[in-house]
Amino acid sequence: MKKIVFLSLSWLTATLPILAHTKSWEPLCQDLQVVNICNLTDRELIEILQGDRPEIAVEFTAQTRLPIRFFLEGDLLHMAEDEGKFGTVEIKQSFFARYMGQELMFSSNLTDWKSFLEFVTGTASVGLSVQNGQPSIVVGVEPNRRS
Repeated sequence: MKKIVFLSLSWLTATLPILAHTKSWEPLCQDLQVVNICNLTDRELIEILQGDRPEIAVEFTAQTRLPIRFFLEGDLLHMAEDEGKFGTVEIKQSFFARYMGQELMFSSNLTDWKSFLEFVTGTASVGLSVQNGQPSIVVGVEPNRRS
């Protein structure tokens, strides 16, 4: 399960820049199959990420808690991780995601599909703080569903 969630979040993070240049998609005329994120197999995930399974919509049900892993790795900064310090993400509103053509699309009703930037709005911030007498970097994101 952790592998699936990590791959999903890693893939989403890697595709965000691409999603900024997306166009609207008409729903594909296929029978839609809904698979809950907790029941997704490794094989299905790979096929979805490759664009081979546009008929699958991945369901993210409200009150589901998924493990999360952050990474920061580059020539400027690298995040050193402590074992067991991962948190979880709680899904506050149910939504669906599916890969249509070359785009990751999102829906709250399985009818209206939007690109990430059309579906979500919010802010991201980076700052410095002092916690327990030690300086720390604070990274925050406040994602909200567009109305």
